[in-house]
Amino acid sequence: MATKPGILTDWPWQPLGSFKYVVLAPWAAHSTYSFMVKEESERDIGYFLILPFLLLRMLHNQIWISLSRYRTAKGNNRIVDKGIEFEQVDRERSWDDQILFNGILFYVGYLSLPGSHNLPFWRSDGVVIASLLHAGPVEFLYYWLHRALHHHYLYSRYHSHHHSSIATEPITSVIHPFAEHIAYFMLFAIPLLTTMLTGTASIPSFVGYVTYIDFMNNLGHCNYELIPKWVFSIFPPLKYLMYTPSTCSNGRRDSLNND
Repeated sequence: MATKPGILTDWPWQPLGSFKYVVLAPWAAHSTYSFMVKEESERDIGYFLILPFLLLRMLHNQIWISLSRYRTAKGNNRIVDKGIEFEQVDRERSWDDQILFNGILFYVGYLSLPGSHNLPFWRSDGVVIASLLHAGPVEFLYYWLHRALHHHYLYSRYHSHHHSSIATEPITSVIHPFAEHIAYFMLFAIPLLTTMLTGTASIPSFVGYVTYIDFMNNLGHCNYELIPKWVFSIFPPLKYLMYTPSTCSNGRRDSLNND
């Protein structure tokens, strides 16, 4: 919990506890039913694939968590040479809340936004547009959003919750209050909404973009270096395409010293 919790700190389904997955049940049931009973020409594979994609994201994150805890238990090459405390495990056990939140927005967006139906299996122009938008305005806005979250007012009410974990796990990357996740989704949805509204969206562009964000988040918080340094020497532009756990850990120490 943040040091001075602000408004919209708790997730709306927090009172449901382990039954929180029921919030997706109506959409998951409807998409599955529609896919099963409609004629083949009327089926929308994109709508049906939302639920499998959410499950795939959970599996992706769980693999990172298991690998990281194995490496942490071995104690080899840890950046922050410290074990994971039970308090941190309890605080971060709700890492799947952001996937539920994204899932609800994906379903709502599909049912309400133009251009969301019958997405093609590939559009090269959409992939290029999404990549350029992320590398340009999204990264620029994310930098200033992150700077703002480190201002003492927002830090004490929201972002300090994330920085409570010193020895990070991959999933520490998504441990934020509800309000902070709203801001992140609005930001990272820019490429997705742009390609959808311009008619250049495709299923791989959506899946690939979200998977890329998940991968970078997990990689940057896993507390050990997965990419050898010599790779950056051979291909220097790689440092502009990803950030490393060492960079993340140094930034966390600096923010704690400053805030």
